Amino acid sequence: MDEAWYEGCVNSFDKVSGKHLVEYDDGEEEMIDLSKEKIEWIEVEGGSCVKKSRKRRLRKVSIVVDDEEEKEGEGNVGPVEDDSSDEDWGKNVVGGSEAKKNSKEGDGEAANSSKKKKVEVCVFGSKPVKPVAKVQEAKSHNVLDSTTTDASERFGIREEQKFPFLGKDRQDAKRRRPGDTDYDPRTLYLPPQFLKNLTGGQRQWWEFKSKHMDKVLFFKGEQPHCGFPEKNFSINVEKLARKGYRVLVVEQTETPDQLDMRRKEEGSKDKVVKREICAVVTKGTLTEGEMLSANPDASYIMSVNESCLVSSNKEERLYGVCVVDVTTSQVIIGQIKDDLESSTLCSLLSELRPVEIIKPAKMLSPETERALTRYTRNPLINELLPNAEFWDAERTVREVQHFYSRINISPVPSQQKEATDATSSNIKDESCWLPKLISELLSAGSDGSLALSALGGILYYLKQAFLDENLLRYAKFESLPCTDYCNVFKKPYMVLDAAALENLEIFENSKNGGSSGTLYSQLNYCVTGFGKRLLKTWLARPLYHAESIRERQDAIAGLRENISLALEFRKELSKLPDMERLLTRLFASSEANGRNASKIVLYEDAAKKQLQEFISALRACEVMIVACSSLGSILDNTDSKLLHHLLVPGKGLPNMSSIIKQFRDAFDWVDANSTGRIIPLEGADAEFDSASIKIEEIESDLKRHIVEQKKLLGISSITYVTIGKDIYLLEVPERLSGSVPKDYELRSSKKGFSRYWTPFIKKMVGELTQLQAVKESKLKCMLQDLVGHFCEHHTMWRSLVAAVAELDVLITLVIASDYYEGPTCRPSISTGINTTEVPQLAAKSLGHPIIKSDSLGRGTFVPNDINIGGSDHATFILLTGPNMGGKSTLLRQICLAVILAQVGANVPAEHFELSLVDRIFVRMGAKDHIMAGQSTFLTELSETASMLTSATRDSLVALDELGRGTSTSDGQAIAESVLEHFVRKVQCRGMFSTHYHRLAIDYKRDPKVSLCHMGCQVGKGDRGLEEVTFLYRLTQGACPKSYGVNVARLAGIPDGVLFKAAAKSKEFEAVYGRHQKRSNNSVPDWNEKTIKFFQNLISISSSDDSSNSSIATLSQLQHQARILLEQN
Repeated sequence: MDEAWYEGCVNSFDKVSGKHLVEYDDGEEEMIDLSKEKIEWIEVEGGSCVKKSRKRRLRKVSIVVDDEEEKEGEGNVGPVEDDSSDEDWGKNVVGGSEAKKNSKEGDGEAANSSKKKKVEVCVFGSKPVKPVAKVQEAKSHNVLDSTTTDASERFGIREEQKFPFLGKDRQDAKRRRPGDTDYDPRTLYLPPQFLKNLTGGQRQWWEFKSKHMDKVLFFKGEQPHCGFPEKNFSINVEKLARKGYRVLVVEQTETPDQLDMRRKEEGSKDKVVKREICAVVTKGTLTEGEMLSANPDASYIMSVNESCLVSSNKEERLYGVCVVDVTTSQVIIGQIKDDLESSTLCSLLSELRPVEIIKPAKMLSPETERALTRYTRNPLINELLPNAEFWDAERTVREVQHFYSRINISPVPSQQKEATDATSSNIKDESCWLPKLISELLSAGSDGSLALSALGGILYYLKQAFLDENLLRYAKFESLPCTDYCNVFKKPYMVLDAAALENLEIFENSKNGGSSGTLYSQLNYCVTGFGKRLLKTWLARPLYHAESIRERQDAIAGLRENISLALEFRKELSKLPDMERLLTRLFASSEANGRNASKIVLYEDAAKKQLQEFISALRACEVMIVACSSLGSILDNTDSKLLHHLLVPGKGLPNMSSIIKQFRDAFDWVDANSTGRIIPLEGADAEFDSASIKIEEIESDLKRHIVEQKKLLGISSITYVTIGKDIYLLEVPERLSGSVPKDYELRSSKKGFSRYWTPFIKKMVGELTQLQAVKESKLKCMLQDLVGHFCEHHTMWRSLVAAVAELDVLITLVIASDYYEGPTCRPSISTGINTTEVPQLAAKSLGHPIIKSDSLGRGTFVPNDINIGGSDHATFILLTGPNMGGKSTLLRQICLAVILAQVGANVPAEHFELSLVDRIFVRMGAKDHIMAGQSTFLTELSETASMLTSATRDSLVALDELGRGTSTSDGQAIAESVLEHFVRKVQCRGMFSTHYHRLAIDYKRDPKVSLCHMGCQVGKGDRGLEEVTFLYRLTQGACPKSYGVNVARLAGIPDGVLFKAAAKSKEFEAVYGRHQKRSNNSVPDWNEKTIKFFQNLISISSSDDSSNSSIATLSQLQHQARILLEQN
């Protein structure tokens, strides 16, 4: 490419096209959009261009851009009329004579300068404290100086350029200052004098910005600005939103022609096209396909409301929670009673990891605020004003009723419509317009009011983003599994709290928070985005219903027996887009609001983009229907109820073949996708077909007519021509103009020819124009009509996607089990609920679902036999063994196997029996929470307190080295009291790993506790130090010691330190041995009162109360623990 520069003069500027007339040095002229060219301005004495002999055109060169910008260098985004008098855009707007003075000074300075400089664009506005022109003048003398200026000086310059109302004089829209009560930083007060001095376009910008100071404003204009081409809208919005910015999208709602018409009709002097806010885009409101394609995970928005509940001298937290995924229209609502540790809320936060939190301003307790920080990953926090913005239950119900009654659509079948609470006198009995779940919450009274208020907070928030109506029209309402008004026996899921999800690394690893090495990553072989999300849901909420688990097991067995067909089905699914999200976007586009509204002026072909998405959805639906039909052939070889439900049309799989055929017969999908225009096939639209037939008849008549006219005039060279809007003009040689009939109408002429309409042609052209208008009208609304027809079946399309998602996950579980190391088996599940049988957990050769031998570096992973509970085994394992012997791994291994079993998957074992587990409690790893003000020991006790208060007979407890965060005596006392409570009171299954070997002595003869250790071999190494070989085999009996010095040796501790440590260890063992002889034949008779005291203390120490009474109680516990140890 030619890199030369060419000189020229700008002679004029066309405001309509936005182009300058450039006269080159060789005399040639060209209209150029300078914002798209690489240019430098040269000030020449005398103000005239210097003519040179070089005769070359100015070659177009793209604007230099950085890595984040588009290489195409498109400066303008389209022929957008902004403000016909905005010559001062980018300059400092000052009023009166001072403006003229500054202008003259600037002109004089420019004329006297012969220095070459680049065009500078300044931020527009009124006069700042120090004129920007002066600052820019000083800076322009040496560009290098400006880049190397001291940081403090640059900061001072920026502060000087800032308008006073943005700095020390800042006020919100109601003129409250930052230190005032109820100050709203989202708004800004603009001085009237400042607005008066602005042009129309600038005033429009500031009016939007002053109401949304917390957002990045996307504002389209024709003047130079910081921006990007419209076609890159989605990419750039996503970048900003994912970084945590709120993006306010302002679009034109009027074209320049419409502006001219409005000015004529209204007599307005307005020179600026109308603009309106059409979207607010954040982390949780990204909806366009390009924004979501790289991340199949749900981006939840969570709304939380709270109140305190005191009953029977017991304080509880009451939460209203609403969770929304706008990309799928999923709405999860519930109200939960929680403990003081907010355990249930923390579990939800850990499972869902919301990207946005909505809360009533200054209404949540400090403990809840800490939970929202601790169990999330940097969400965007949105505080709404209570009642006014974060609606109460009554306002929420009114808004929902109004929406559904206005669109005249009931969200539930008629048989599910229920009367609302008759006592709600302030709310009209319009329950037929309420979704069933909301109606139930309303009927629940106070047990549902917080949940409804949480829904109100989200609806208000989404209303500002123009997403509330799209959400409600096609919402999938679900109840939180832990919601409070539901009967406990109806809850079909195992509970995994926040500690379990984190310690077992179900979704996120502890190393960097990623998914590598997690149970989810091990099982995730899904080929669809909606399948991946469903798998996450299954893992977060394993089943707690034996029959449902067996149905999944039967389905997995049926697919395994027909694996070739299952893999072929999976191959077809891999072609699909994310249908769950694509359907939601299509449903939203049919509403024509927000950025989809018809009044929005876009210069990209939005209709073509919508059509391509529609065709993509149709093709995907057809693929799913055909694939399910093919996979249905396995039903002859399996008795699985679940597979029959998912693959038989009319059951879980909707019968959509006839509907998809209607769309296939309506238009040519291939042609429409390439042209961006739908031409209906014959028979698809009667009115369109009728107009087409009549047009063909008219065109045939016109063909016959020209033959007749040729004969009449006796010349064969007569033809039809089209000039402008005139069609079917008879072009007759001028020499025959005297012989044409008198009823010929002359329409136009050119040298040598005259053009006429005959009366017949004029009549036919009139009819043809009307018919073509009918066709064009039908074509314009054809896409919306078809999308509307498609949306009428939204429930069935979603059912189709749900069935395919479940099949995708079931096949994934088949494939995942093939990657286990060692044998796999189908677990045997017994209900264990409301029976006298002791719950059990038994496994033979249990492997690890994640760890593989090749990842260990050397050796192979050692499977183990596990027996917990049942008629022949103790319900608790007290596990000792050497450091690094595999105790923690074994605890995780057992918990993960239980989760797999209740998900319905196969387990890496030769045999696995399980009585249903209602909840898994895990206390593992030493960690503190500094930001929450919790030490390692307090964190341990907090998680333990949740176990003590919530565990049931059917729970599974995994405790790893409880009590290590304090002194040995205190830690051992608490560990023993906690173990005693689980064994005697709760009687649940569990595993307790510890280095407190005294516990093994105390429980040596207890039939409810099985003493086990991780096997090892001990030999003598160099200079007498013990060397331990880890066997990783679960072995009966207690381990005599922990061999910590061996781990110190492996860690590279100096030999001198090791020898001294070994000697001290022998001294301690000698003292411990004498104490062991005195206690060897006794099991401590733990006083009921002492156990109760320990439990109360754990509850106190797990709270954040630092009062003197709590500290005194802690001191009492330490004293009591020492006495207890001395007595035993």
